[in-house]
Amino acid sequence: MSYIAKSLANKRGLRRYFGPKRAIVLLVFMAAIFWIWRYYQSGALSPGIIEQYHAEHPLTSIMLFILVYAVSVFALIPALPMNLAAGYFWGAIAGGAYATLGVTIGGLMSFVTARWLVGQPLAAHFDNKMVSEIQQEFARNGWKFVAFLRINPVVPTGLLNYILGLTSISIVNFVWVTMVFLLPPAIAVAYIGEVLQSFTAHSSEADQVIKTVLAVSAVVLLLGSAKYFARLIKKHYFAK
Repeated sequence: MSYIAKSLANKRGLRRYFGPKRAIVLLVFMAAIFWIWRYYQSGALSPGIIEQYHAEHPLTSIMLFILVYAVSVFALIPALPMNLAAGYFWGAIAGGAYATLGVTIGGLMSFVTARWLVGQPLAAHFDNKMVSEIQQEFARNGWKFVAFLRINPVVPTGLLNYILGLTSISIVNFVWVTMVFLLPPAIAVAYIGEVLQSFTAHSSEADQVIKTVLAVSAVVLLLGSAKYFARLIKKHYFAK
């Protein structure tokens, strides 16, 4: 097949994959993200809005919190103040549970959007042997990888949701792993908000505690990743 014929075939394939429907959804997605960020910058998505309903409308405040948290995660807005606010308003356990529900809903929205718009390119076949081995390992134990990343608060949750949408992990595994393994760090952060009675990370006490937690999380993530890749490299280059 000539170069021109190959180019035409590739363009037709791309057009079939990224047709008008996906183009429209992409534009709507980008407009929604822009609109949400405008609201966030105006303070409309601040945890302070929960305070208006917390005393007189407790059920409404919970539903509003979960909705705002989900939208924040979907739009990649820093959600740490929301998690602190959960502890401030409802305590560590209940607040952590509400935060986990919000981040799971927002994560599922991100996951489905990425998969529908882009597909699963990270599950495609690669000629590189090591990359293929990583893919095979992920296919066998994908939920363990996700669990390890979820339980480490230093890993950006919002961005990870979109990346996981490009992999082979199933929606069911994504949802239950997210809920189960985000719950402990969500409770821990909510506990900080409860103890310090604050939902801002800019106070000196909250800032110091959060930095310590993130530093420990980063060390754990680094050690775990180093151990895995050392085992993979040993298997790839030194196996007899």
